Amino acid sequence: MPDPGLFTWDIRADLVYADGALAELFGFDPHETERSLLVQTNLDRVHPNDVAALARQISDAIIAQHPTVRRYLSHNADGSDVFVSAFGRCLGIAKNNPVHYAGIVVPAETEPGRATIH
Repeated sequence: MPDPGLFTWDIRADLVYADGALAELFGFDPHETERSLLVQTNLDRVHPNDVAALARQISDAIIAQHPTVRRYLSHNADGSDVFVSAFGRCLGIAKNNPVHYAGIVVPAETEPGRATIH
């Protein structure tokens, strides 16, 4: 099994920091992910059919302070697609505002009901 990609999102700065495993999974430069990428840069890799539901689920998890799991299709820089499963949770509240969201992303089997991507 490949290494899980680790990330943390500084919600106030709207920056995601990630390790090399996540960079490889999404087709990012690992030096860039370690220094941070805008959240939108990461969301741009999510398939358009999955981005709204993913964003809504993350927002709900932040508000309700509960962990979340989501399987979605990611479109890599090289043009390939991969299903991933993301596990995340909001950590830290400062003055009633969320501060950090952290989690892991791993390759997933083809989503039930969807054709295999080539």
